[in-house]
Amino acid sequence: MIMKKKIFVIDDEKDIQDILRINLEHNNYEVYTYSSAEEARESLKKNIPDLILLDVMMEGTDGFEFCKFLRMAPDYAGIPVIFLTARTEEFDTVLGLELGGDDYITKPFSIKEILSRIKAVLRRMERGQAAAEPAKISYRGIELFPEQYALRVDGKNVKLTKTEFDILLLLLKHPGKIFSRDNLIDSIRGDNVYIIDRTIDVHIMNIRKKLGTYKDIICTYSGVGYGFFDE
Repeated sequence: MIMKKKIFVIDDEKDIQDILRINLEHNNYEVYTYSSAEEARESLKKNIPDLILLDVMMEGTDGFEFCKFLRMAPDYAGIPVIFLTARTEEFDTVLGLELGGDDYITKPFSIKEILSRIKAVLRRMERGQAAAEPAKISYRGIELFPEQYALRVDGKNVKLTKTEFDILLLLLKHPGKIFSRDNLIDSIRGDNVYIIDRTIDVHIMNIRKKLGTYKDIICTYSGVGYGFFDE
């Protein structure tokens, strides 16, 4: 028997909860709905989802703050998060990605789009789990542990989002190869998924910050893309 994927829908609008629940259940997902981040946080103690659809503008803890909490908690850091929001400004989109969101969908949205994004993120997760990876990839003071989604820099643990980890792993596994933004998107997310132009750039910027003194191992090739070059 194939286990259904669990999805948390966190939104303070009951109509949106119901629309998403009905359609996701129709597509064979197990759905849990919450009206606040506080409710969902309590539920996480006993029920870990495969993905979270997260509204940004909520009373109490908003979506951005809740995502920050997830990314700082070892038990929840790897849960993919797709933001749902009425905000359309590029600043908000970039902020959501910087805080660890895996995707960002503006309201009003189509159910077809929601399902496509969910399938792409879950497919990427499954592909990453199924692929045979070395126990550790090392370069200078960088140690990457694919099975644990863990990174150590000069012996210190550094937290990466799932997307950041996938990008860094892809680059380190292919020294000397230049990846275009489209290459990176296809490799870590799957095909036919709309992503804003700055998404990959934001993730690369965040990875470099977390690598500290080793940030320059990721090279930028203007108009082409990114690559890791072993000096």
